[in-house]
Amino acid sequence: MFGRKTWVLLSLLFCFPKWVEAEEITIYTYQHLPYAEQTDTTHKGMIIEIIDELFSRADIDYKIIFNPLKRGLTMTSRSQGVCVLPIDRTQQRESEFRWVGPILISRYGLFSAKDKSLPLITLQDAKPYSIGTFLGSGIGEYLTSFEYQVQLTNDDNLNIKKLQRDRIQLWASEIISAKTIMDQSKVQLGEPELIFYTALRAMACNRELEESKHDALVEALNSMYQDGFMVRINEDYGASL
Repeated sequence: MFGRKTWVLLSLLFCFPKWVEAEEITIYTYQHLPYAEQTDTTHKGMIIEIIDELFSRADIDYKIIFNPLKRGLTMTSRSQGVCVLPIDRTQQRESEFRWVGPILISRYGLFSAKDKSLPLITLQDAKPYSIGTFLGSGIGEYLTSFEYQVQLTNDDNLNIKKLQRDRIQLWASEIISAKTIMDQSKVQLGEPELIFYTALRAMACNRELEESKHDALVEALNSMYQDGFMVRINEDYGASL
């Protein structure tokens, strides 16, 4: 006959898979206006709204942590129940993560200082100049791979100051985010000298993320496109699909 300890052990064994299934996913994102913003008491922005809708439809618990993008990528590569967004889905990163996307379709431009216009016809024209962008961004990897002079920073807001001080000559940034940063900094750089790159930005998850959860998230995102949610939220934030 089974003793009391045996019944307790069997109960734990039967309950354990359910406990694992209910475990929440940790989502890393970063200060990236107007897409994601952390204040003293709240998280807000387009990405925050998309995350909430996505995980609600997938019926998966989650928590959001703000950290620099580079740290978010590192934590996601190391831990099973972790994702990071938004990041550029590049060929170099494709095999490193499980993907849910696209979350954003972004255009990148090169901005110059207001009083130092640098007319650019093609990206090749930017070769002689120092280009600032933020650490962990796919655009930094892209430019570096073609041997452009790239300076990386953890905070994209710093690149406006670096432009003003002539520490960089060009700033490579996602266009809508750049305009928000300009408004906050009260520095208007005008339109980019060149729009040079369009990226599909997605949520990257650890490769060991449970397949059932990954499938549920992909299905939820598909439904958000099909019923018009993604179009509406992009329009609300001045973006486009």
